[in-house]
Amino acid sequence: MSSREDCEAAAEQLWPYLDRALPEAERERVVQHLGSCVDCTSHLDFAGLFLEAVHEVSLPEGNYDAVRGRVLQSLAAEIFAAHVLCFC
Repeated sequence: MSSREDCEAAAEQLWPYLDRALPEAERERVVQHLGSCVDCTSHLDFAGLFLEAVHEVSLPEGNYDAVRGRVLQSLAAEIFAAHVLCFC
C-alpha cells in the first residue's frame, strides 16, 4: 500500500512523466509507484485520455490561449471541489 506522500510525489511528476521530461531515476520511481497504486493509475488513465482528446481537437490558429484558459479554470474548479469533498 502506498503512502499519501508517495501518491503526492507521483501526482506532482505525472505530467512531466507523460511529457517524457523526467530524468531516468525519477521516471523509474513514478513507473514503480503507478505499477502498485490503483488510485494513481486512475489519474494516469485520465491524463492519457485528456491528452488524446486535446490532440484530436483542431482549432483555428489563435484560439489556443482561450481554450487553455478555459481548461485551466475547469481543472482548478475540479481540484478545489475534490479537496472540499475529500476528508483524507
